[in-house]
Amino acid sequence: MIEIRYKRILFLQTIFLIVLATISYIAFKNNYGPFKTMLLWSGAILLNLIFIRHYALPSASLLKKINEADLKEDFSWEEIEETIAKKDWALARQREEFELENMKYKLLLDSLEDPVCILNKHLMIIYANQSFTGLFGLYDKILPLPLLEITRNLEFQQFIQEAMKTSGTSRKSYFSFNQLQDAHKTFFDLKAFPVDNSSNYLCLLHDVTERKMADQMREDFVANFSHEVRTPLTILNGQMQNLKMELEKDKLLEKYSSPILKIENNSRRLINLFNDLLRLSSVETKKEIKKETIDIEQMLEFLTQDLLINYPEKKIDFEFDLNQKEVFADYQLFEQVMINLIENAIKYSCDPGHIKITTLRDQSGVHLSVSNNGPSIPEEQLHRIFERFYRGDSSRSKDIEGTGLGLSIVKHIMQKHDGKIRVHSRNDSGTTFTLTFPIN
Repeated sequence: MIEIRYKRILFLQTIFLIVLATISYIAFKNNYGPFKTMLLWSGAILLNLIFIRHYALPSASLLKKINEADLKEDFSWEEIEETIAKKDWALARQREEFELENMKYKLLLDSLEDPVCILNKHLMIIYANQSFTGLFGLYDKILPLPLLEITRNLEFQQFIQEAMKTSGTSRKSYFSFNQLQDAHKTFFDLKAFPVDNSSNYLCLLHDVTERKMADQMREDFVANFSHEVRTPLTILNGQMQNLKMELEKDKLLEKYSSPILKIENNSRRLINLFNDLLRLSSVETKKEIKKETIDIEQMLEFLTQDLLINYPEKKIDFEFDLNQKEVFADYQLFEQVMINLIENAIKYSCDPGHIKITTLRDQSGVHLSVSNNGPSIPEEQLHRIFERFYRGDSSRSKDIEGTGLGLSIVKHIMQKHDGKIRVHSRNDSGTTFTLTFPIN
């Protein structure tokens, strides 16, 4: 290749000398004559060619080295081609492994009993397993398909859109595509989370119909049983009051005061128990809560005065430290939470008692604490006090009426608000319950 280039250079140089010599011949032939000028012209060309051949052109050894270098250069291109071929083979192997992994995942998802689908950011279903296909009858459909074409359920579409906005895992419990009051409708727990660097989203529909039916039966039983039992208890309590009046007329009340007092106390306790069961059932069955901005200070002033009337023997001093005076919550449920916590604080306070209620707000939410100066809760019991019907040891709950459901109701209400409740109790320094509501 290089030798050819040099020959081209030599050819061009020769043409240049011929043109130069011709011009010189025309210019000098009148002075030296045509014959002498021709000899000079030919000699100059010959000397120039000899000079180029021996000094301008590369030697044979140099051309040999250049040719060998060309051969090595050819060998390097072969190596590059071989490397590219190896890369192509590795890429094909990776593609086969990728297709095999996709096949494994597809078989795995198809084997699931729960419906599963994958959607892209345009709400197009790009994959659906067999359960999802059977649920919506997509046997003759070719994916991808728009979600709107598969289901027009607005709540499901909003759930997917909100999941894509948050770019995280989203959940929804007891969802049904059937909006009608059908006893045979199916309920799902929905879960959506991003895959493929958030470009696609996987949606899992877990069938919880049996669990929903069991919960519904339990809730209906508690509500109906509580309602049915509360009525005869109320009548029994009323008749007991009539009996007391008759005994008082006959001056026999003092003689039968002990059994009558026991009947009164236990009937009242049963009424309170069933009232709390109804409240708990109402909280559990409440699907939607209506949140609003609540003036904490105004509510506390009313509740503390109202609750103290029920405990005339108690001398309680209330202290308010309200750095945050508003909370965004369901008014009735929040009122029930405060009634339970303040009433517990009054019951278990020392005499004289001191109850402090504080509020503050930070990045994690709005925090509300209720503290008293009563006996502390043993550390081994702290993890159980939110259980249903659980009451502390006899030294703390002796002669104090209660159903053991108050804190369980508070816990369920806080869960409805996506909030938290914590308890802190020190030896001989009282107990503090702290509520945390998420910021709106």
